[in-house]
Amino acid sequence: MQDPRLRLLAAAFLSLAAFASTAGAVAALVWWLFFTPRTKALPRPGVLLSLVAMIAATALLSAWGGGPGLSYLIRMTALLLLATWVYAETAEGEVLGVAVWALGNRVGFEIGLIAEMGLTDLAVIRQEIEQMRVAMALKGIRPGVRSIVPLAVTLIVTQIRRADEIARLLMVRGYTIGGRICPRFEADPRDVLASIMAVIPVLLSTLPLRDVFILVG
Repeated sequence: MQDPRLRLLAAAFLSLAAFASTAGAVAALVWWLFFTPRTKALPRPGVLLSLVAMIAATALLSAWGGGPGLSYLIRMTALLLLATWVYAETAEGEVLGVAVWALGNRVGFEIGLIAEMGLTDLAVIRQEIEQMRVAMALKGIRPGVRSIVPLAVTLIVTQIRRADEIARLLMVRGYTIGGRICPRFEADPRDVLASIMAVIPVLLSTLPLRDVFILVG
């Protein structure tokens, strides 16, 4: 999707549907198959498999305890795929532009700036993890609890220091609250169609499962 407004709106609808019911989650997965780049938007296989394994393990424990394990697995898988798609498709500055467009140059700029800083931090953390992985491989260190814990602490301390440096930089430059930008968006007709189709999973999530099968049939 070229228009970040429609992309975030579709993601909000689909996430709501996936959270509301299993039928909505299945419908969201179908939407994801038809309207996203699919594998191009997914992270590295190792990261993806690790996340899916964590979800599957939690679902298995839930099912073993008598809970809705299968429903949890379907819903969380749908949310994971949607989240990776939105993250991969979002370009620098788009969240800030959407926030200013929706909420104005004061509140919107503040929220958008915070979101942009969070996305930048995620990108920095991903790069640092990759560098650590390469360094461990060169030194012949195998990933384990003894190595992961100190690395995680190092990442947390580094991000805290970086946040403090950014806050000091904004203060030195005289930033108080709000700002002014003129965001521009380009929408493709396919984006509009995909956004309209994203409403269907929300409607399906409000219906009983029996009624969903009747509609599909």
